[in-house]
Amino acid sequence: MRVLNQKYLKKTGIDIFTACGASDEEAALVASELVEASLMGLDSHGVMRYAQYVEEVLENKIKPGSPIQIIKESPSTAIVDCGLNFGQVSATRLTEIAYEKAKLSNIVCVVSRKCNHIGRLGSFTQKLAEKNLLCFAVASGGGHTQVAPWGGIEGRLSPNPMSYGVPMNGNPMVLDMSTSMIAEGKVRILMQQGNPVPEGCIQDAAGKPTTNPKDFYGPPKGTILPFGLKLGYKGFGLALMVEIFGRILAGVSIDEDGSYVNGLCIIAVNLEAFCGLELTKKLMDELNSFIKAAALAPGHDEIYLPGELDFKTKEKRIKEGIPVADETWLSIKEAAKKVDIII
Repeated sequence: MRVLNQKYLKKTGIDIFTACGASDEEAALVASELVEASLMGLDSHGVMRYAQYVEEVLENKIKPGSPIQIIKESPSTAIVDCGLNFGQVSATRLTEIAYEKAKLSNIVCVVSRKCNHIGRLGSFTQKLAEKNLLCFAVASGGGHTQVAPWGGIEGRLSPNPMSYGVPMNGNPMVLDMSTSMIAEGKVRILMQQGNPVPEGCIQDAAGKPTTNPKDFYGPPKGTILPFGLKLGYKGFGLALMVEIFGRILAGVSIDEDGSYVNGLCIIAVNLEAFCGLELTKKLMDELNSFIKAAALAPGHDEIYLPGELDFKTKEKRIKEGIPVADETWLSIKEAAKKVDIII
């Protein structure tokens, strides 16, 4: 494990992605999003993805600079073809479209086609909450079959995250959660660190519980379990909801060629059409105080709201640096060499 400065990691990402054919602006956007995720402690969606994205560019799965176009819209809706550009570039554009429409139409829904891996879903609900909108978003995984359905042992879904962002005085409240017991990227991080996966998260190809991340990757390949342990049908139901909003609403068939990674759906609400921004923040402060006043369970020193620990982690890592597993760093260096970058 090494600890690296955020500015160095961002410059490294920009160098790598411009060498992949991205413009300076788009390379900076992608690198910034990945470094931000690592700063917030969400390493599975952070700089670890540098190597993955290089491979996908070389395989023509990511097409830097590809135009992002609205192909169908109304005053309150849009379907956006992302052209297989970097997912962070695409998600940023969808966020901009949602914001502009919400200012005029109050409640909007924007969905994507051909959108690559967007990284941290909560980044985009956070951005809209910081612009004083209430936001809900999901990102389906299309043909990525890493998660077993409730009662099955074959993959049929992805970890299918969901997120919401709410404006508050100070940092917004941001929930960003997988509908599976663990995100695939976290399994990969644990494997690179040589650590086991927590119990109840994955099963091997025969459906037997395991904590060895190599049992998930195989061969033969295992699966991640839906969120909820013995009540996993709840996570399974939420994963299906994500698939419906993120893929089916955009009219994308499960039998298509699998050339997109995330089916993004963003729903944004202009608070001025309801109780208003200031009253929303006042009521959120009341809710915050009420929740945090609860008696603490043994072993806990504070009750944290969604996203609160992420913002605390960011403050800490800005000062102390970002820990990166040696195997992760090696994979980044090897990927950089493939596009003639030496780090």
